[in-house]
Amino acid sequence: MELDLAQVRAFVVAAEELHFGHAAERLAVSQQAVSKRVAKLEESLATRLFDRGTHKVELTAAGARFLPHAIEALAAADAAIASVVPTTRTLRLDVLDERLAPLQLVQHAVRRLDDFPIEVSMRHGLPAALPALRNREVDAAFGRVHALTPGQLAELDHQLVLLEPLALLVSREHPLADAETVTLASLREVQLWAPLGGAVAEWADYLAQFAHAWQLELDTTGPALSLDYLVDEVAARPDVATPIGARMQLPPTSHTAVVYLTDPTPVYPWSLVWRDEHPLLPTLLESITRGFTWPSDVWLPEADRATSGRGSAGG
Repeated sequence: MELDLAQVRAFVVAAEELHFGHAAERLAVSQQAVSKRVAKLEESLATRLFDRGTHKVELTAAGARFLPHAIEALAAADAAIASVVPTTRTLRLDVLDERLAPLQLVQHAVRRLDDFPIEVSMRHGLPAALPALRNREVDAAFGRVHALTPGQLAELDHQLVLLEPLALLVSREHPLADAETVTLASLREVQLWAPLGGAVAEWADYLAQFAHAWQLELDTTGPALSLDYLVDEVAARPDVATPIGARMQLPPTSHTAVVYLTDPTPVYPWSLVWRDEHPLLPTLLESITRGFTWPSDVWLPEADRATSGRGSAGG
């Protein structure tokens, strides 16, 4: 008889977990698929490998005897494949937060790239990701590079990947809730609030430069606990408007509205930053920057414009 390696692998993982649901999670298949594979293996061997109770799963004596040989068979098969098929380790990316634009870029890239191994983490901004880059805990990180010092930038490579328009988050009871856009000049009449206590440093720096350039009064009191906290607070305060990245994902039940800023459009520059180039990084960069163009009539802080060579002066 010939063993089916998928069935053997299902058996080994189930034997390690002694739980078919946990085995299914590790194998990224349904629990029913694991059960079927094990059942077919038992049928081929004409013996029962597991005792399945209501609350627990245990190996039979035959299953215990079969397990070490099954592990060796899988190891041999994996070694045989690795000897002729080049493998690439997972590309580890820091995306800052699951609701922000970088994760959307990664998700879109993964949909376009077939079987592209990516793992994401979420540290508190680009400066917080720098030690992980140095220690090779991550391969690349998203952020606004112009908030870094020249010394920090000297050890890194980076590429601009997105100019995200700035918008206002307002309660549905706010006077601007039904407006599609508001000009930067008229923004001086709007009560702006952005809690920055403990906020990501690069975002806080950007907002400070934005407010200074356009002579805006920006109330920064309050803790930056989480994006969910921010959305809930704005929903409960119809007197304030909060600057956000226009691509920030909002909860579907949020009692808020998004108003875009224009004339010119302020944009937040997202770059991908790395120290040692991972073999998969050029493929990812090509995928997420495909079709990238500079919007017309945009505003960027002075440091960002100096680096990029594009944008409009504020004032």
